[in-house]
Amino acid sequence: MIPRYFGRSVLAALALVCLAASAFAQVPMSQHVVLVIDENSSFSDVRENMPWLVGQGNTYGYATNYKSDNGGSLLDYLWLASGSCHSSANCTLPPGTHDFGCSGNSCKSPITDDNIFRELNNAGISWKVYAQSYAAAGGTPTTPDNHNGTDYYRRHNGATWYSDVINNVDGSASKIVDLSHLATDVENNALPRFVIIVPDGNHDAHDCPVGMGSCSEAQKLAAADQFLSANLQPILDMRDFQSGGTGLIIVTFDECAGGTNAGCGASVYTAVLGPQVIPHTVSATSYKHENALRTMLDSLGIKNYPGASAAAADMSDFFHVNTNKPDVIMTSPVNGSNMASPVPVQASATPSSGHSITNWVVYVDGKNVYTAGAVTSINAHITMTSGKHTVIARAWDSSGAYGDETANITVNTSKPSVSISTPTNNANVSSTVNLQASATPSSGQKISGWWVYVDSVAKYNTGSVNSINTNLTLSPGWHRIVVRAWDTSDAYGDQTISVNATTSKTTVTVSSPAPGSNLGSPIALKASATPISGKTIVGWWVYLDSKGVYNAGAVNSISPNIAASPGNHTLVVRAWDSSGGYGDQTVKVTVKQGVSVNITTPKNGSSDNSPVKVSANASSANAIKGWEIYVDSVPTFNQGGGSQINTSLSLRHGSHSLMVRAWDTSNAYGDQTVKISVP
Repeated sequence: MIPRYFGRSVLAALALVCLAASAFAQVPMSQHVVLVIDENSSFSDVRENMPWLVGQGNTYGYATNYKSDNGGSLLDYLWLASGSCHSSANCTLPPGTHDFGCSGNSCKSPITDDNIFRELNNAGISWKVYAQSYAAAGGTPTTPDNHNGTDYYRRHNGATWYSDVINNVDGSASKIVDLSHLATDVENNALPRFVIIVPDGNHDAHDCPVGMGSCSEAQKLAAADQFLSANLQPILDMRDFQSGGTGLIIVTFDECAGGTNAGCGASVYTAVLGPQVIPHTVSATSYKHENALRTMLDSLGIKNYPGASAAAADMSDFFHVNTNKPDVIMTSPVNGSNMASPVPVQASATPSSGHSITNWVVYVDGKNVYTAGAVTSINAHITMTSGKHTVIARAWDSSGAYGDETANITVNTSKPSVSISTPTNNANVSSTVNLQASATPSSGQKISGWWVYVDSVAKYNTGSVNSINTNLTLSPGWHRIVVRAWDTSDAYGDQTISVNATTSKTTVTVSSPAPGSNLGSPIALKASATPISGKTIVGWWVYLDSKGVYNAGAVNSISPNIAASPGNHTLVVRAWDSSGGYGDQTVKVTVKQGVSVNITTPKNGSSDNSPVKVSANASSANAIKGWEIYVDSVPTFNQGGGSQINTSLSLRHGSHSLMVRAWDTSNAYGDQTVKISVP
């Protein structure tokens, strides 16, 4: 039997090698990465007034030549998230980044460039921003500075300026939570893989400590140091941040003085903490915020690098490669997670220097449940009973040494439900049967893949969709069809039906156009269908060059107009009946040269103030007789003849789709579409 569809593969993503990264040493993989950004403090002031942070830096590592990119808080937070200040007035924009009018306090529009939050979502990596006073301030991504009398600063919460978060892509807005959630997540071993901790102004050295109207720099830094001790020490006490773990914490500062880097040379204190850091490292290498961003991305296995991080070196001099035993990273299951059975166990291993991986064992509750040979990664699916389990992934190399990683998980028995809507069980169907089914994932999960089996042979598969609509070719006689769907917990559900395939099928007749016709666009199509005995027509599709361009429901005839470009085309007209079977007819035609439309203003992807000027011209073998402009599919402007149009449209703020269409005297038409945004 063909293996089932696996959906996404984390290990495959981790195995990709980015050419841009080949020039740099790589930091080791981390199961947890934590970033904290404090405010407006020089390297020397931090060294003198933050004993807890400096003590941790001395124990693990710190940088002596790390400089912030800009003066102005928000700009540096953006460098750490997307490798740019997104303001041509404040920095030279790195390749792939754009000007969104950002300053030290705000941006004029949401940032749509690539960023670490988008990459985390795309890779399926869990993340949260824990922001102090966030709930009291208002608890939304657009909650402004000091709202409701708090010391929360949106400009110190870089995530809130990206379109992914503002538009709640993949639930991003809900991943920004109040700081009060942090202690609970740490206690429950539910810390996501990537974390940003955002102190409020009383605790990040921006403002005076709580209750003080005026204060010294030393008092600000003392409050910030106490905050770090209270919130980072419990994380450092977690298993992944102990010896043999992989956790990583980076603490840095936005700039070296209040709103500016003047007078302090942009030098900021940056500590790199974790069990994979070479103890007592003092790095004099020149680093900036984009180097920290690159380091975090590499440690999470992300190989798409936003902005300046694409050309930045990671901070590899802080880390050592374990030369005594293999280094094992288990990416699934995540420690503390709730999973459905079978549980996906995904892990990769790096052998000790000069050796190679020789074999693997996965233990569940101390029992050997899976083995593999000389491979650098495994992707197993292990059946487990409901309840709590300990999973260990262990790899040996040719030195005889082994390395491993452990996850404690809870397994539940929920699974997706699958419903086949057509054909029905025990139905008589034609030899080509239409199969339609939908699936509901288990709670908190998404559908990740499908397989359809006919008589135990895999016939169809697809990916992360909630429903399928496909056609199966069956030989005459009875058949057993199994439809199976998986969700992101790697559990699956299925439904089984039996059908009887006959040789009769729906008859489709195309009365127009005639085969071999030479005609204009749109094509006037006319067709009718006769179902098999005792059945009714339930649906239609028209395919132009194998692409579905029109569909209809339970009618016996259709007469759509099909737009087609000049040239040779194949039309397939297909109708289904209530048996689940279908019939079709194929017609080949040639479409004459039609109308060509060219929009000269605005440009696709541009940002334009309202009213938006729209200019276009059209050409055809025949005279142009009419124009129409559609804004977001709504007719908004029309004009009679003429080879060009020039008008202005009043558009509301936001993103819009503009389609300009022109007709000629043969009733052929052409159009062009651009997408724009209005600030």
